[in-house]
Amino acid sequence: VHGEPVLVTAQGTYGDMFLQAWRPGMRLRWEATIPAGSPGARGSHMCPIVDIDQDSVDELMWGERCLELDAGRELFCADCNAYRGHSDIVQPLWDAASGRWFLYTCRESDPEAAPRVVLYDDQGRRVWGAVEEGHIDMGWVARLGPAGEPVAMAIRIGHKTCGPDGRFHAERSEFAFNALTGEPHPLPFSVYRTLPVDLNGDGYHELVRGVAGGDGEVLDRHGATVGTVGGTVAMASHFAGWPGEQLLAYYPDGKLRIWADRNAEDSAAALARYGHPFYAANQRLTAVGYNLGTLGGV
Repeated sequence: VHGEPVLVTAQGTYGDMFLQAWRPGMRLRWEATIPAGSPGARGSHMCPIVDIDQDSVDELMWGERCLELDAGRELFCADCNAYRGHSDIVQPLWDAASGRWFLYTCRESDPEAAPRVVLYDDQGRRVWGAVEEGHIDMGWVARLGPAGEPVAMAIRIGHKTCGPDGRFHAERSEFAFNALTGEPHPLPFSVYRTLPVDLNGDGYHELVRGVAGGDGEVLDRHGATVGTVGGTVAMASHFAGWPGEQLLAYYPDGKLRIWADRNAEDSAAALARYGHPFYAANQRLTAVGYNLGTLGGV
């Protein structure tokens, strides 16, 4: 908030929700309570920070609910009267051409609400929607278009199981769109269990798949395998001081490894991403929930 750090603590995702904001020295700045029966969306496992109205005061996306960090004021709650569910994916998307933010969401609960995949503008107004039914469990935005345009993907599942051997999804359907227009953008490969990361610094994202337990593949935007990595990814961003973005992975034997492209060269587009305030703010959040892929939105 105008250069002053704010710590947000929160409780509740699916029912009653409570948020508190703290000044330096742990002095209370504001509190917000959102009862379970109130209109509007529930929380999400993604909690991106974005200065959506570009006034030097950051906002927190709590589901489709946009809260500014100065006084906790709600700027908007997208589809407030039409959707009371929980969205797994709440992804800010920067459009440099218009100089505006958009918000990409994938809906999990409230099955009667349609559509299930939605893009909103920076005031919470719906721009486009797609997929009329189903549990949308995964999604991201990545720079995969011919000129680096953002592509959004969503995965609908029938059901999932979770246990000591991992998480498994059955009856999957995959969707991909031009993120700004909603036009279908077919991809020539499966996006299941992928994470966008620009390893070579060219301004386009590669996709890292299946980095859990064994070797995973790195795909370019055409679907060609360009490398392999191992371990479970804990961070995917420009953090090691080398060109390109890097992956920090951990292993069952306690090892940590950094994966990088030794031939990477940063393009102007890549340098602009690294230097964007959204990139710096959300790089701090990538250890929380689903925020590992948040940086794909800028």
